[in-house]
Amino acid sequence: MFQNNPLLAQLKKELYEQKPRVEGIVRAHEKGFGFLNVDNKTDYFIAVSKMKMVCHGDKVSGTISTINDKTSFEAEVLIESSLQKFIGKIGFLDNAMVIYPENIPVNFAIRCKVNPEVKQKLKEGDWVVATLQSHPLEKNKNHFLAEITKFIASADSIYQLWLKTLARYNLEDKAPQAESLTISETEKENRQDLTDIQFFTIDSENTEDMDDAITISQDDMGNYNLMIAIADPTAYIELDSEIDNIAKNRNFTTYLPDFNIPMLPKQLADDLCSLKANQKRPAMVCKIKIDKNGEFTNDDISFLPAWIESKAKLSYHNVSEFLENRGDLNIDDAAIKNQLKLLSELAKTRINWRQQNALVFKVNNDYRFILDNNRQVKTIIKESRGIGNNIVEEVMIIANLALTMYLKENVGTGVFNTHSGFDTKYIEQILKILADNGITDFDKESLTSFEGYVKFRRLSDDNDFLSTRLRKFQTPADFSIKPEPHFGLGFDAYATWTSPIRKYGDMINHRILKASLKAEALTAPSNEQLESMADRRKKLRLAERDIAENLYCQYLSNKIGQEFAAEILDINRGGARVRLNDIGALAFLPLSMIHAVRDEISTSPDEGLIKIKGETAYKIADLITVKIHEIKMENLSVIVKLNESNS
Repeated sequence: MFQNNPLLAQLKKELYEQKPRVEGIVRAHEKGFGFLNVDNKTDYFIAVSKMKMVCHGDKVSGTISTINDKTSFEAEVLIESSLQKFIGKIGFLDNAMVIYPENIPVNFAIRCKVNPEVKQKLKEGDWVVATLQSHPLEKNKNHFLAEITKFIASADSIYQLWLKTLARYNLEDKAPQAESLTISETEKENRQDLTDIQFFTIDSENTEDMDDAITISQDDMGNYNLMIAIADPTAYIELDSEIDNIAKNRNFTTYLPDFNIPMLPKQLADDLCSLKANQKRPAMVCKIKIDKNGEFTNDDISFLPAWIESKAKLSYHNVSEFLENRGDLNIDDAAIKNQLKLLSELAKTRINWRQQNALVFKVNNDYRFILDNNRQVKTIIKESRGIGNNIVEEVMIIANLALTMYLKENVGTGVFNTHSGFDTKYIEQILKILADNGITDFDKESLTSFEGYVKFRRLSDDNDFLSTRLRKFQTPADFSIKPEPHFGLGFDAYATWTSPIRKYGDMINHRILKASLKAEALTAPSNEQLESMADRRKKLRLAERDIAENLYCQYLSNKIGQEFAAEILDINRGGARVRLNDIGALAFLPLSMIHAVRDEISTSPDEGLIKIKGETAYKIADLITVKIHEIKMENLSVIVKLNESNS
């Protein structure tokens, strides 16, 4: 008698409309139930049966029900799925293939089909890329379904970590291929022969893609005559050719721990364009006259296409050992040894010049993972930067400033690296921090200006506590097609051209330079290309971070209880983020691992302090000793506790 009863239907509609409605993000629990996270303070329970309609990370809306004083959520509308294009691991349930998406905290299996273009025969444990085809909350759908579109790595591959990470950020996992590579006839024209000049390279011992070579002399007045030869891949690569378009898409060579994917074909990157010792190579050469104070102007600069032949391949370590009187060079060449001494003098002069006229970053250590044959971490080497590194860094900055001067004076466009200092939305907070530290001679206008920022940095860089606190308020670096300041370097403009084998933006600047020298029409870079470069650079940094976090957790997993010297980088409500100085790993130090009595310890993130019984106990930039307490592989985190010796 109740069938098709309009009164009952109306009652149901009214009851439904009276239910509270909310939207939020689904958070799954490993036991099968979940929660809807509405904001940082409000969560609603989702029963196991209702979790079958949603996935961890989905943004959904639905209704709230209260039964026997228990409030729960039921999803009704999918706003945005967390699974669109994703990577996952192959499994089989009841002889049917399923995919387990990565980073889902429950045993969440999705039925799947395989795209015909995937030729690999898939087996249990293989990793693949998939796209979501249907979601239970979508109209006329009643289950999850995904399509596998790409094979990543087999279950037993020792490269699984690297291949998964590259796929996660949609990065290439192989070098580009090229069938025939020859230098064009127009590129041979008017290319000066400088093969008799004693250029040489300084790079890492295992580097094959060598971009730059150097030679230097000094005149009777004490002026330095510096020549920098930069590899010239655009001599082989025509604009808008297949190889050029590949490089334009990749934008950068991918550098991951013990795993590099070149931007250009290896025949170019590691051979035809690499400035190898005793090999004739095309190059763009910059000649610069620098006075004894480290100064040079646009009138002291000239550029030319040339042929060069490097006379020696030197390493950073070997050069530093020689110049710091701890060893000899791996070659017996008095002329090159004399050049290295001149370069050492020039580097020191230029560092002093930059301290007075620009900015110099605090020197950081480099860390290198040493892997065994199964790509497991054997050890981590901390590599200090010596005078050999300083020489190359200063010479490359000189070369890039020379190009910047040329582009500003003669062209007006190019690919410029920019940085705008502090993020303006944090200025009031920054000014309060400065006032709390007794610095009152800056206001909003001066702190956001180029000159004011540089002045402040010179004042604060020796204050580790202050500079570390303010680092998180910086804007990220960016690109521009016109000259704009680079606050972080302290230059009113900065364009690079010294790594064309590894950076597409440097290839663009090579082409602009060549066209200008020949008085030909040039192709200006587009903002779309710069956006592509910025996006790719961000993905590369995320990929490198993911790999490093995995390798650090792997390395530290059997070192529970081992002591490490550490530096406090940041403080939040729950504790401190620290860096383990000997290996470079980041770790978290919870308050409970600092002081046993919870009511007696507190943090003041705005002040960068940890207090015990109301007194400052630790602050940002403090050096402490910690012990490894726990490694959480599920979220790749290292938990440490304070060593008793700090108490």
